[in-house]
Amino acid sequence: MNYVSNGRTIRIGDSVLLAGDKGVVICDYDKWECLSGYEGWLTKEELVGGGFLSSGVMIETAGTGIVHYPEPDDEIEFVARAGVGLGDDDQSEHGH
Repeated sequence: MNYVSNGRTIRIGDSVLLAGDKGVVICDYDKWECLSGYEGWLTKEELVGGGFLSSGVMIETAGTGIVHYPEPDDEIEFVARAGVGLGDDDQSEHGH
């Protein structure tokens, strides 16, 4: 999944803003990965109401708590990439 504002790939550990509230991307369901300590969110167990989380990202903020975004949303604003310099080349992802 990509940020609507700049087209960069959303990655776990990214610092973001949700309506001005600082947060961090904790799970990426498209790649089935999460930050250490959040493994419990990666589950194929059925949720209340049916189904399970299988796409999008999960973001944790101080004010809102944990929010799931199944699709790209312009409310998610990129702030900073975690682990910059660890093979992060957004230009090559987009063929630029």
